[in-house]
Amino acid sequence: MKHYFRMVSVLVGIMILLFAAQVQAARYYTTMEQQQTASDAIKAATEFNILPIDYSAIDPKELGYTNNDEWNTDKNSVGPAFAESFPQLLKEANSNKKVVMVKKTEKLDKGIVAEVAVTKIILNWNAWTGRPDEYICKITFTNAADGRKLFAGTVNINSLAGNPYASGWGNNFGRRMQSAAFNMAWVITKIMAEGKVEPADY
Repeated sequence: MKHYFRMVSVLVGIMILLFAAQVQAARYYTTMEQQQTASDAIKAATEFNILPIDYSAIDPKELGYTNNDEWNTDKNSVGPAFAESFPQLLKEANSNKKVVMVKKTEKLDKGIVAEVAVTKIILNWNAWTGRPDEYICKITFTNAADGRKLFAGTVNINSLAGNPYASGWGNNFGRRMQSAAFNMAWVITKIMAEGKVEPADY
């Protein structure tokens, strides 16, 4: 009987540790660097051009990919997830802002252009803790007419899904990339509404 209770205690302890790890992980981004004042031009704007997420700084071999085809398959699946996030996020925020997804090669001479460039991906996930991966992202909002930067900042955005208590289990890297893309869209939506993003963990 004592052995039974000892086993139960150990299992309960493990569950508490896992629960604590998930609660700690329930932060979707950390602001690292940005300007001090909010951009009035961004807050006043109603339409934004959103570029695809830029992964050009990432070496897929450092993420465990053995060939570019596998990397391109996962990377290309992010685009639709990223684009489809904005209508949902804007609806939840009761915002009248509108976004247009544009290609990198398009020449734009009006409106505000928003872009996320991923400069580093930190692999944290494992099947025991479900700790999310981290994406160090440079985010810029640019006035297309004159190239003036309206916002520039660096944000650590993770791959935590909407339900932090289930997101870690069974997720391969491609799906975690899509979760991170949703969180990137969320941060961009915040900047569109506020002209900056809260300088704190969330």
